[in-house]
Amino acid sequence: MKTSIYLPDEMAQQARDRGISLSEVTQAALRGAMPDNAFVTVPEISDVRGIHGVEPVLQISLSAMTGGLPDGASAMFLVNALLQADRGHMIDMGTAEPLLKQLSYGRPEPHKFPLYARWRLSAAAIERLEQARAGGNFMLQVTIEYGLMGGTAAPNWRQPHRPIRGPSDQPTQKIIRAHDWVQNVLEPWQQATAVSLVLPLPQAATTDEHRTIVARLASARHDIDDGQWKPSISATREAVELLRRMRLAVINTKAQDRTLAEREGAILDRLADFAQALFDFDSAASHPDPHLRDIAWNRENAVLALGAAVSVAQAVFAHP
Repeated sequence: MKTSIYLPDEMAQQARDRGISLSEVTQAALRGAMPDNAFVTVPEISDVRGIHGVEPVLQISLSAMTGGLPDGASAMFLVNALLQADRGHMIDMGTAEPLLKQLSYGRPEPHKFPLYARWRLSAAAIERLEQARAGGNFMLQVTIEYGLMGGTAAPNWRQPHRPIRGPSDQPTQKIIRAHDWVQNVLEPWQQATAVSLVLPLPQAATTDEHRTIVARLASARHDIDDGQWKPSISATREAVELLRRMRLAVINTKAQDRTLAEREGAILDRLADFAQALFDFDSAASHPDPHLRDIAWNRENAVLALGAAVSVAQAVFAHP
């Protein structure tokens, strides 16, 4: 489309006398019909998810906003991602599939819209990601560039000769917790499964010991999130030490004369050997023996200790 603006000869001469180019007059006239304060911003990462398909897809959802652009203005977005594991390993994901979006439909007010950046990954790429993650968390960083089409004549759009640039606001880092990565990414890829364990306090007869167990297991979980394997196992050990003492005070020696509660208690009492074995396992992580001190405890050891302790605590708390 070609647009022409005609000025009377006298007005045109006045513009020349004042050193104003006719192209500037034309551009100003065109801008007069457009809203002010044109912008494009991508302020946050809203979600990270795996999608199962012919090839596994890693999808990062971004929340974007724009306003002040002329009707029909569009942009091509290029999103780059970098993943950093707890241990410092960096993985450059490269550039996602290009995204072409129409930004303006004639509405002057700012509006939000989603951007779905996608990377198609091979089995070898997923294996490298998991080797770098080593069961821990990921720190995600993204950088965004876009090429604006049909919007560089908007008012306050600085340097209209540079249509390719970054948004005025870009998302900061996002931590992807290990559990969320397994549940939202690996499970849809059919590469892993996640099991959630919730330990509520007993509904009745709650004691300080119950509260201490929950507090120590919560501390163990936070230590795992922070990559502190031995402190996590030590915190679990303190909880298990209390758990192994929690038994029914009296259980009838004659099985046929036991009440239902006593029968359930007798079954739980058989967990005592398991709780003792778990306590011995946890104790090795903080044992002063120099031969044990050099054992390299890892995330798997810490998760085994915590998961088993929470499972035992669930059973014990359910039968106070």
